[in-house]
Amino acid sequence: MSAATMPLTPTLVRWAYRFLLGRDPESEAVVENWCSAGSLTGLRDGILTSPEMAAAAMAGFPDRGGWVDSLVTDPAAAACLILAQDHVPDAATIEALRLRHPSLRSLRRFLLDSPMIAPRLPRPEGPRSRAIPLAGREWQLKGDSREPEFIGAPGIAPRLAALLAALWPDGGAGRVIAEGGAGIGLSTLGLAAGAPGHAMLLAHENSLRKAAALAENIADNGLQRCAARAVPLGSVAAMMAREALPRLDLLRLNEAGRMRQAPDLAGWLEEHGTVALVRFDLVELLGEAGPGPRDVLAACQDAFPHIVAFDARHAPHPLLDAVALNAALHRSLMRPDRCDEFLLCHDLDWLERYTAP
Repeated sequence: MSAATMPLTPTLVRWAYRFLLGRDPESEAVVENWCSAGSLTGLRDGILTSPEMAAAAMAGFPDRGGWVDSLVTDPAAAACLILAQDHVPDAATIEALRLRHPSLRSLRRFLLDSPMIAPRLPRPEGPRSRAIPLAGREWQLKGDSREPEFIGAPGIAPRLAALLAALWPDGGAGRVIAEGGAGIGLSTLGLAAGAPGHAMLLAHENSLRKAAALAENIADNGLQRCAARAVPLGSVAAMMAREALPRLDLLRLNEAGRMRQAPDLAGWLEEHGTVALVRFDLVELLGEAGPGPRDVLAACQDAFPHIVAFDARHAPHPLLDAVALNAALHRSLMRPDRCDEFLLCHDLDWLERYTAP
């Protein structure tokens, strides 16, 4: 019998939280909400894509609460099999599982190692920590020691801090920032350092492995008005509705394909007074059907009042004509990763306040 569309029960919801997150649900209200409006697929996917799940994976799946010291019961074994196999097991299968895994710790490991769950868990290797100086403060960055973003730190984080300090000399008081493709959070730290007075900073990262480090870096640096989302940012308008954002002052789009979409966002960004930073990946643009990199950049140049590039020393270069555009393309080509980031803005008043880090 398939369990994918079966109604959720309080017992199944509680065991899903225990086996996957290592803890009980926050309240009975949470359990009731899942039972009234959720599905097995939604419950499992919601937990597996959460920043908490990513952080739990990085921490080695700790057990929290006294539930783990209880004996394995038929409901616990049945819930484990439903989560692992997507169908309701019979009594003989439940009994066989209890004999193989008499403890709840063993039963939980069986689920985490199952083909339904294991491929979706992050596999961090070589976690390390290093200090990053930004805006006169030392920040802590955690990540995989072989992760390019971690190895290359501080990367563009100092530029982001300097840029936001120039855009908002008041410290960004009350500003709302959203970021797609936040990685392990190095750029997020740069944004937070440049706008310490921001009202909200939402960092989106689709990779659970990177989202684990992102969530930890946010917590370790005490960024209480910053939140991680282990999903793509998606449609900007839909994201604002989902998060109930009353405003959006800066949007950083570091996800694949965003540069081609940028001209279509011009009207919306101008209407909302939003400044945008957009990823420009030469390899990606050359490998896809459609206009080439120069045409894509020229379309952005036509759509926005101002587009600004940055050189290797983080100095800004407004693209005021075709010569400047060609120079920006050449700089992108000379970068080791053939990837760059452009600022799309409404004015250049901030230039006189900007100091390259």
